[in-house]
Amino acid sequence: MLNDLSELIAINSVEAERSAADAPFGAQVRNALDWFLNKASFYGLKVGEYNGYYGWADYGEAEKPLIGILAHTDIVPAGSGWESDPFRMRNTDGKVYGRGVADDKGPLVVMLHLLKKFKEDKIRLKHRVRLIVGCNEETGSLCLKKYVDTGEIPVVSLVPDSDFPVINSEKGILHTDAVLTPDDVFKDNVAEFSCTGRANVVPGFAFVTLKNGGTAVKNLAADGKITADAFSSPRVLTQLVKIGAQPSDFSVEYTERGVKIGAKGVAGHAMDPDKSDNAMWKIWAVLKAAAPESEFIGKIFDGFCNKDAAKANGIYAEDEKSGRLTMNMGVAEYDGNLLTIKFDFRLPLCCNPDDTEAKLKAALPAGTVIKRARFAENLYIPEDSPLIKTLLKVYAEETGEVNPRPIQTGGGTYARELPNAVAFGPTFPGAETNIHNADENIEVAKLYKLFDIYKKAIVALDELY
Repeated sequence: MLNDLSELIAINSVEAERSAADAPFGAQVRNALDWFLNKASFYGLKVGEYNGYYGWADYGEAEKPLIGILAHTDIVPAGSGWESDPFRMRNTDGKVYGRGVADDKGPLVVMLHLLKKFKEDKIRLKHRVRLIVGCNEETGSLCLKKYVDTGEIPVVSLVPDSDFPVINSEKGILHTDAVLTPDDVFKDNVAEFSCTGRANVVPGFAFVTLKNGGTAVKNLAADGKITADAFSSPRVLTQLVKIGAQPSDFSVEYTERGVKIGAKGVAGHAMDPDKSDNAMWKIWAVLKAAAPESEFIGKIFDGFCNKDAAKANGIYAEDEKSGRLTMNMGVAEYDGNLLTIKFDFRLPLCCNPDDTEAKLKAALPAGTVIKRARFAENLYIPEDSPLIKTLLKVYAEETGEVNPRPIQTGGGTYARELPNAVAFGPTFPGAETNIHNADENIEVAKLYKLFDIYKKAIVALDELY
């Protein structure tokens, strides 16, 4: 199983531009899908695919109804800060490291080997079991939407792409692009502002290039020679203290366009931004110090670069069934005229996207244009439903945990794409797998424990339905 996982980790399956008719998400994602199809076929499973959007592997007789297992081969970009090559799986101190070992290639390989074991042992089930593997879960789940349109719908599905004991509530996911027109102070001083990545990732790096000879450069260094000492000056430290940043978080490089200031943070998943360290905030802190006369810069830094920003701007909400709203400022793109900032919101059931975007627009500088990039509806399954109760029972029996309860998540999974589907593992309570961050990992013992839990869960669902 670990050998197979190592092979799959070696494929850098970040979504890219379509590379062929059957590779809508790029060549590397197609390579990962082919790896799955070839491996499943080698293990004696019946396989199929749809134009590079998804693939599947079946165990059981064709005429039987379907139990689904939903996994994905695509990953978020590796980013920086890894102790080793993120695409060469490292097995150290009881853990395996690599991009995708937890999200979601590790669970995919576990499920593949579970079907292989069912076939080897000739396990008799009332249902067929289908491992459905999508190719763009991280960027909108168009793959599973295609499956809903073209594939056989399971009577029940498990999604091994979240947390244990079981997820009965997934927040709505809202991605909103705010297109802003900076003031003259910003335009006169900023040549470049860039924080690339995805809205659903807290950025681990960002940079700004300040124009030579501008007032911002002079405010940071009277002689125009910005050095590392500039970030320890009272002018800058006053702003850094507000967000808990350090002078050592910054780098300086001289380029043809001006003085490039880079900021490093700690990347992470937008569903829980408080666990990360947003690098973009640090760039806004430097800009506030360098150009205090800019109302535009002040409004962004003071209004949005802090953990209480959603509350301060009247956007925050929470409810008992689905938890609290979260907000992440994840991407910035400046073209010399307009600045686009991409936000990620995770919405509890009591929110709706229209109100959230209206409140966002009201809090941003006048003239901001709001464009919705994506919205995925909330998912909620009552705690007393047979599906939730059955999976909690399986989890309790396999782990010894007494009276486990379902949990809420801000993460979005394939469960919201199919009827009667639920996220179940693979992350155990208290484990830190660093998904969407450097040094993503999962314990080897937990990988093998997943095998036992999922085997029992499928047998229990086979009996329930």
